Amino acid sequence: MAEPIYVQLTWEDPETGELKKPVLRPPIAVGREKDHLPEQLAGQSVSHLVLLDKEISRYHALITVANTQLYITDRSANGTFINGRQIRSGIQPFSSKDTLRIGPYKITATLKRENDLNATAQNFDQTSLLGEKSVSNSLPKNKPMVWLIGLVVLLIMGVGTWVVVSGLLEGLKPEMQDEDNDSSTHLERLVVNS
Repeated sequence: MAEPIYVQLTWEDPETGELKKPVLRPPIAVGREKDHLPEQLAGQSVSHLVLLDKEISRYHALITVANTQLYITDRSANGTFINGRQIRSGIQPFSSKDTLRIGPYKITATLKRENDLNATAQNFDQTSLLGEKSVSNSLPKNKPMVWLIGLVVLLIMGVGTWVVVSGLLEGLKPEMQDEDNDSSTHLERLVVNS
């Protein structure tokens, strides 16, 4: 059985500037009114992305995935754009490097496999996004481990430096003692000879 694929949509809210990054299971219907978006497509449940703006049609576009290729179908009155160019009617392929413009929203889409999702703290079973804030994890779970490894490396470097400096100083120590002995012997000879 093929591993489920998800699509992470990323955009900056045109009004608030807030970064949105929902992850939805394709197919994804995009539109202004949830009631006008399809619930099923070819026997599959359809995820909904509701974007509240008058430039967006009630059912604006459909994002699908086939053989790890992203596709978009425009169903709107105002058009859907890929990298600033309006797409023609019918299904159009696009990639994660492309920017979709739907109304005032500039959206990128990235494919995610279920294994990729295990490290994130988002609810991937959601089938609708209606102005909800996406859950983000500002402190990755492995960050404490990175700090711990960094401290261990720093400690090892400190001990190593101490050993090297101690060895160098120890190597210089006998020479200094010999000079002290020579000086005291020379001083003793001077005193005895006087």
